Amino acid sequence: MKRKIITSIVLLLGSFFLFYVIFFQAEFKETIHLPLPILTVTEQFKNPENLQKWFAPFDIGGSVSFDSSNKKISNGEYQVQIKNQSLYSSLLIYSNSKKEKQFIISALPDTVKNSITSLSIIYKSSYFKKWFGQDDLTKNALSSFNNFREYIEDSKRVYGYEIKPVKVVDTLFLFERKTVQQVDKRQEMKSIFENLIAYAAKNNLGYNGNRIFYSQKTGDNITLFASIGISREIEIPENAAVEIKRMPFEKKLLEATYQGAFGESNKVFDALEKFINDHYLATMGIPYQKFISDGYDFADDQVVQMKVYYPIL
Repeated sequence: MKRKIITSIVLLLGSFFLFYVIFFQAEFKETIHLPLPILTVTEQFKNPENLQKWFAPFDIGGSVSFDSSNKKISNGEYQVQIKNQSLYSSLLIYSNSKKEKQFIISALPDTVKNSITSLSIIYKSSYFKKWFGQDDLTKNALSSFNNFREYIEDSKRVYGYEIKPVKVVDTLFLFERKTVQQVDKRQEMKSIFENLIAYAAKNNLGYNGNRIFYSQKTGDNITLFASIGISREIEIPENAAVEIKRMPFEKKLLEATYQGAFGESNKVFDALEKFINDHYLATMGIPYQKFISDGYDFADDQVVQMKVYYPIL
């Protein structure tokens, strides 16, 4: 009799345990730590356009549609709707033709470590699925979350360009500045580089082929800053149009690689500035572009290759 009672209790407890493990929806949380300020992190999961860059299966390409008013992204089979709960958290309603699941993505600033954000994903699942295999929606969501660090540290995926720190190698330049009307930019740019190259040749300054450029618009005018790399320095009269400029050897720069229409190269400067702000970097001096493509007479719609640099401390 006693054995039967014990057996019944064991069976009852076992049944309860199985029921709990298989059917009870427990809350689970996974957390990663990212070396970025919190707003940089949160903007990656608060709008569908950014979600497409890292959340499976939208990140693998194919046909993707957006519903901006309802903050939805869909590829026909899967859909995610974003509902912002607070400044630092969002509810992702992830669904396919069979089911729907909810995931909370929440960010917190790490008050101990400067510029570190703790990012968590919170979801409900049974222990049975947690131990023996999740459904496709949960698998995709957790895989995307675990790959988020790789994504956000990939400057090309986040900012659109490959951005990396480098050091100054070329230090000696022949420089000229000229303010002209914007409609004359191309002609004057060509003229200023021709003048620099001719001056370097006349004075045997050793022009090495490096051509760097920057421009600044003010109303209808634009100021052109152009330099060419040289290997020899001379005294230049104060009233001359050109002057010698030096860059400190091995000083820090941010470098971005650009290939596209010359007239749209301002986009890479904007990306560099955002990268600098996101990473709390301090700048020194003006940014500039170094032409990789041959020449310096570029139409705005001409495809060029260049490196763009921003001096930083």
